[in-house]
Amino acid sequence: MPPDIRLLALEGDLPGEPISNETIGSLVGASGEDLLASTGIRIRHHASDGQGPSDLAREASERALGVAGVDPADLSMLVFATATPDVTFPGSACFLQEKIGAGTVGAVDVRAQSAGFIAGLDLASAFCSAPGPAAEGPDGPSRILLAAGEVFSSGLDLGPGGRSMSPRLADGAAAVVVGQGETGVRIGPLCWYTDGSLADRFWCEFPASRRYPLRIRPEDLEQGRHYPAADLPALAPIVRQRLVEVGRQVLDAAGWGPEDLALAIFDYVEPDIARAAANDLGIGADVLDVPTESFGHVMAAGLPLQLALGRDRLGPGGKVLLAAAGPGLAWGAVGLEWG
Repeated sequence: MPPDIRLLALEGDLPGEPISNETIGSLVGASGEDLLASTGIRIRHHASDGQGPSDLAREASERALGVAGVDPADLSMLVFATATPDVTFPGSACFLQEKIGAGTVGAVDVRAQSAGFIAGLDLASAFCSAPGPAAEGPDGPSRILLAAGEVFSSGLDLGPGGRSMSPRLADGAAAVVVGQGETGVRIGPLCWYTDGSLADRFWCEFPASRRYPLRIRPEDLEQGRHYPAADLPALAPIVRQRLVEVGRQVLDAAGWGPEDLALAIFDYVEPDIARAAANDLGIGADVLDVPTESFGHVMAAGLPLQLALGRDRLGPGGKVLLAAAGPGLAWGAVGLEWG
């Protein structure tokens, strides 16, 4: 039997100094207290001008590769989970490939938004598990870099019209090295789903290639249709139910009960919905982390960033449940067991 597929290293990076509710509230026309009450978020981080998600992921990726003892030139593949790529095309994985000096291998972006890290982990694990040359590189088992990064701050309405969404969305990146091994974080049951019938409930509509001959028109800009928008009240019960369902599916597949968890991380743009779903599963507040509360909603990077922050609380055999939901509507969960 081949070794388990594991996370061999994990690193995260938040750009710049924390931005308080008072600071962003002065832009969107709300008090810091009101923003805390309505969003559950105290701080968020914004990238500097000229920084894309591949820039934020570079440092985390280089640190993760160093911890794993993997030379960038020996990587078998790069996967980048993001909803906010550096440019329309090519993907952010291509930019990261060049920035870290990776070899000529496949580099692909994954677009599953808040569930992007889980989807990317599924892809990386499948690549490592495939029979034949895919799972075995010229110098040994495949090593795959999975990065997740977002830069929302350059596309937010930082005026009164952005009062609902702009304080919620933030920037950051994380990276893991995935491969076969006897040590490291074992990747357990994993599942993720998308319901496209809800795509327009949480989206950024423009620029859009279906808009011809211009991908965005002056009237679209005037109406603010190039900013993220969500029908949060309508999505709340749907997201809560689906996080519960996918969390229970992973727990059952792993043979774990909620009392077995050393750490649970539930991520959604509304922290109270994430907390409610975890509570519905019987997960105690003492083991629950909600990334959006910690540093704003960073979509694909939220789960691995929070995991990097919480790993010091985990010992050998510690069981972890990650779950997230967001635009698509996409949602998923994965069980991890600390090495």
